[in-house]
Amino acid sequence: MLRLFQICFYTGVLFTIVSFLMGQLFDFLNFDGDLDMDGDIWGLSISPLKPIIMMSFITTLGGIGIITIDKGFNALTSFIIALSVALMVSVVLHKFVVTPLYKAQNTSAVSQEELIGHVAKTRINIIGDSFGSITYVANGNTYSSPAKSIDGIDIYQGEEVKIVNIERNIFYVVRL
Repeated sequence: MLRLFQICFYTGVLFTIVSFLMGQLFDFLNFDGDLDMDGDIWGLSISPLKPIIMMSFITTLGGIGIITIDKGFNALTSFIIALSVALMVSVVLHKFVVTPLYKAQNTSAVSQEELIGHVAKTRINIIGDSFGSITYVANGNTYSSPAKSIDGIDIYQGEEVKIVNIERNIFYVVRL
């Protein structure tokens, strides 16, 4: 049983590393796919396919199992304790960390289509066809983004602009 717990623990650690690397790769490739396959167990929404929940469950199961075996508990008792603690950690993590963060992300995020026509200020000069930067306020949050002048006219720091198009996260603007 100790071997099983060690495998779970080290798999969780390896999974953490792989998830981090894959997350960085998906961010680099601008992959924003979201599988919404949440299950509802006892009124609690547990997402077994979310990497953070799987990683925490597997790692906790293995870690608590190793600790209880080391403390002299028999295999069955160690497994029951480890399984119970891993389930509790996963539920608490999902209920009080993942869900609130997801809700906060969805309420403060603004789609790019909603930003078309929005007024912004130039943060870094936009000279000719070169890149500059703008800042804008959406839902009470201030954001900055790379920007280009749509008509190639120089726009200097502090000038107000209107967002007329967004392509590949580059904001095309005109001076007001």
